[in-house]
Parts: sequence; C-alpha cells; structure tokens
Amino acid sequence: PDFASVRLRFPGAQGTPYFDTAARGLVSIQSSDAAKSLLSDRLNGTADKPAMFDTVERVRDKFARLIKGQSDEVALTKNVSEGLNIVANAIDWKAGDNVVLCPELEHPSNLYPWFHLQREVGIEVKLVSSTDGRMPVAAMQAAIDDRTRVVTCSFVTFAPGLRSALQDLATDCAARDVLLLVDAAQGIGVLDLDMSSLSVGAMSVSTQKGLMALYGMGFLYVRKSWIERLTPRFLSRFSIDLGVGAHEAASGGEDYRLHSSARRFEIGNHNFIGATTVEPALDLLLECGIGNVETHVIDLNARLVRGLAELGWPVFAPEEGVHRAHMVAIGGTLGQDHDRTSDDAIQRLYDALQKASIRLTIRRGLIRLSSHVYNDLSDVERVLDVASSVRP
Repeated sequence: PDFASVRLRFPGAQGTPYFDTAARGLVSIQSSDAAKSLLSDRLNGTADKPAMFDTVERVRDKFARLIKGQSDEVALTKNVSEGLNIVANAIDWKAGDNVVLCPELEHPSNLYPWFHLQREVGIEVKLVSSTDGRMPVAAMQAAIDDRTRVVTCSFVTFAPGLRSALQDLATDCAARDVLLLVDAAQGIGVLDLDMSSLSVGAMSVSTQKGLMALYGMGFLYVRKSWIERLTPRFLSRFSIDLGVGAHEAASGGEDYRLHSSARRFEIGNHNFIGATTVEPALDLLLECGIGNVETHVIDLNARLVRGLAELGWPVFAPEEGVHRAHMVAIGGTLGQDHDRTSDDAIQRLYDALQKASIRLTIRRGLIRLSSHVYNDLSDVERVLDVASSVRP
C-alpha cells in the first residue's frame, strides 16, 4: 500500500506526530464526510432508514472479513464493555464455577463484570499474576480446572501494550470446552487476527481506536459453535428471528425464537452514525490489507525502540518477538499512574513530548506511543529528536 497517500486522508496526522491510537484513532476525511452526509439527511428530513440498515449489514460483513470470520458471527454493540458483559451474563453459571484472568494486565472493563458475578452468583474469580508484564498464558492454562467456564484476556494490553500469545491458549480452551473471551479493544484494526484459524470463543471490540471511528459503537464476535450455547439476558426485536424481510417493528408471540446468529445479542436500534463512520475505515483497512498494516506499524516501532535504546531510554520489553504490537512503552516497571508518572525522568520526557505537540498518553506509569496507518518515519524521528534533548 501507498501509506504516504493514506496519510493524506487524515488531517490530524499532518504537522505534528499523532501517537495516541491506543486512546483513540484519528478519523479520516472520508469517515467525516460520511457522517456529515447522514446528519444532513436527518437535518433535512430525508433520512432513509432502510438504507441505514443496509449500511449496518455492509459494516457487519466488512468487519467479519477483516478478522476472517463470518458475518453471522458478528453483533453490533455500543462498546467493548457491553460486549464483555453480554457474554459474561449469557452463561448459565452455577455457584462454584470459575473464570480465569490476570488482573494486573486487564482494563477495569474486563474485571468488574466478573467481580459482580462473584458477588451475585457465587462464581470464583481465579486471579493469575504476571511477573514480567506479559500475559501469563502458561499459568492461566494451569489454572483451568473442571469448573472453569471462561478464560478471558486482552489481545493487546492497554499497558504496557504487549500482544498476548493467544494461539496456545485458544487451542487449549477449545480442547477443554472452555470459552476464551478476548478483549480486543487494543489491536483490532492495526494487527492481524485470523478467526478462521484461532479458536477464540468470543471477542469484543470498539470502533474508536484501531478502527478509526467514533465512541459509542463496537462489535462482538461469537464463534458459531458458541452462539446457541449463550442465552442473552436482554432482548429486543432485533434479537428475535421472525423470518427474512420481517419489519423491524413486527411482533411475534410468546413462542419467539432467538436468532441462531450473533444478532441474538443485539439490543434496540443500531448506532447508525457509528456504522456510517466506521465503514470508510473498514474499506481502507481491507484495501491496504491488515497484514500490511501490521508490518507497517511493527517496522516503525522497531526504529523507535532502537532509537530510544541508543539514547538510553528504557523501553518495556524492547526485544523483538511475538509480543511486539503497535505500542511502544517507555519506562521500566508498571505502576498505577495515568496521565502522569512518579518516575521523574519519564515525566520530564513526557512533558517535553507534550510541549512539542506530540500526541501520546501515560498509562500505568509508562509513556505509551501507539502507531497506525497514518504514521511514518518522520513521526518517529521527531519523537527521537525530542527524546535526545532530555537526559534519562
């Protein structure tokens, strides 16, 4: 792909480096224009709801193509948290059943649903610790027993931003009939994830990060073999199968039938402007090829890691390997601070980068730089130039 031309589609990438995709991705001119067109229809009273439903189905199909899944395995949600909660509450839990997770590396959105079920239902939350900032896959596998119903983890952690080794975990969970639920808020849209060869049971994502669209929309992937084993706790008309072509307001009776597809997890009207905005982004990612996008960001980060090391700045897990993702974290240890850090040198570097108008964040006491299709080597060199002016 011609990433130089792709970069021109993103005004936010012009003039100053943008390394904050892990918080929210930039929106392209094409996505902005699509949203304005839909708003114009509402403004002028010319909204076409059947056309909006067509957009939803195109988007469902394009997201499925991006992850190499099937469109019937995709539900539209409002965010990652909703998708995680849908799956967590769709299981017929019994007191004493358990879920396995690593609390140090999960976003709170993937902790509280399980703590709530522990309080309300009596499940056990088996907490597995990480000693090196990587997802402790082997220890999580060892924690699975005959009462384990779910193992859950992040595809890429929000800090320190390392990729989890999902293949072995997914294979083991499938063999033991345990649902592997993945929080893929970080990574989808930037890194290649192939659901046709990875036995993940369910995965929740949002559209404001790597999918370069808006807050308030997400996708929930549920593998076909798991869909009818999960019973949604909330229903609306869209959850019910009334046959092809049935009107959105058509009503059935007490003998309703849930969709056999992931549509059974959809509640109420869709976020149509969210779907309209994410479609150009999905088109771009499919046009570029997600494997090419991943190669692009990994190459940029290799240069960034190498340059920071030459300047004496500590990079978390600097060695090459399967853990490398679209994020580079500067700092030696995970902390608890967000937007600032107790490490004076890291704080001075962050302040210098901020002063230079470089967009980035601090999470867990680490400076977090995250790349996407709109970044290039000039962005990396600008970061290194600023980093060279601050003493570690």
